[in-house]
Amino acid sequence: MIPELPNPAEVDGRARSGMTYRIFGTVQPTLIVDVDSRHSMLSDAGGMSWMSASVDMNTSMTGGGGTGGLLAGLARMVGGGTLFMITFTTRSEGQIAFAADFPGKIVPMELDPGESIIMHKHAFLAAELSVTLAVTFTRRFGAGLVGGDGFVLQKVTGPGMAFAELDGDAIEYHLQPGETLLVEPGHLAMFEPSVAFDVQLMKGIRNLIFSGEALFFARLQGPGRVWLNSMTVSKVAHRIGEYLPGSGG
Repeated sequence: MIPELPNPAEVDGRARSGMTYRIFGTVQPTLIVDVDSRHSMLSDAGGMSWMSASVDMNTSMTGGGGTGGLLAGLARMVGGGTLFMITFTTRSEGQIAFAADFPGKIVPMELDPGESIIMHKHAFLAAELSVTLAVTFTRRFGAGLVGGDGFVLQKVTGPGMAFAELDGDAIEYHLQPGETLLVEPGHLAMFEPSVAFDVQLMKGIRNLIFSGEALFFARLQGPGRVWLNSMTVSKVAHRIGEYLPGSGG
């Protein structure tokens, strides 16, 4: 069952497990996954947009990969995810759609057994049930807390397909050993575990007071790949707020 849309899928892919998927749209993309009795999907609570009637939903604290329970659910909440996860299974076949919450890109990733990606809390969209989600912390945990919401991260580990939702355009850097990038928190989407992550306070009193930027940067040092959002929800909300009644704009 393929949606009858005027435009073809931007991405048409097949996982090593045999599961097929398509990504439709360029501005507000939607991921549509084909499932059968061999293939199941996992998402945060509230992540599904529509599905075939043949697909069953099951709400639990399982974070994929056979792991779960109250402690795992609470850890995901600390990492910015949801306490409960949704699994999607079927005894026959069907489709599940996951639409992006914000204009941007959906990035598919095929993870090998034990291979991980570190994601910003809003980046995770959906994954095969074999994929595990867990919270991860920086080495400087206190700095991460002071740095705020933008530094809360989740670890997504294979095997299986995982799909990330990036805001705006997806900008990818491949950092060389020792190469360092300072990123405003909202622009950080995900990075490979080989990248050293830390939190750095902006330098200079004038910069802290008058620059209009975040007080903290994410400090990323190679080697490894880094994916950035070109757009942030907070900056869009700030711009819209200037035109709301009573904002003084």
